[in-house]
Amino acid sequence: MDLVELKNIIENARIKKKISQRELARLSGINRSSLNDIINGKIKKIDVDSLKKIAETLDLPLTILLRVAGYDEFLDYLSKDKYK
Repeated sequence: MDLVELKNIIENARIKKKISQRELARLSGINRSSLNDIINGKIKKIDVDSLKKIAETLDLPLTILLRVAGYDEFLDYLSKDKYK
């Protein structure tokens, strides 16, 4: 997992949408301290549901957040022909 890249992706998208971290937490339904821990790399394995909420709120592709968060094997598995 690349915590710096994940932070940069989330923060850049948040700034582009012109919302605060507090607003991102409210809109995504993620506890503000949990969101802060995700952004600051204090959570080493972020759950997929939280990544999905962040992606939806910031209009980001979930696959990008999953890849950066270390879910490569999961994404590779889903990309097999039988899941397309």
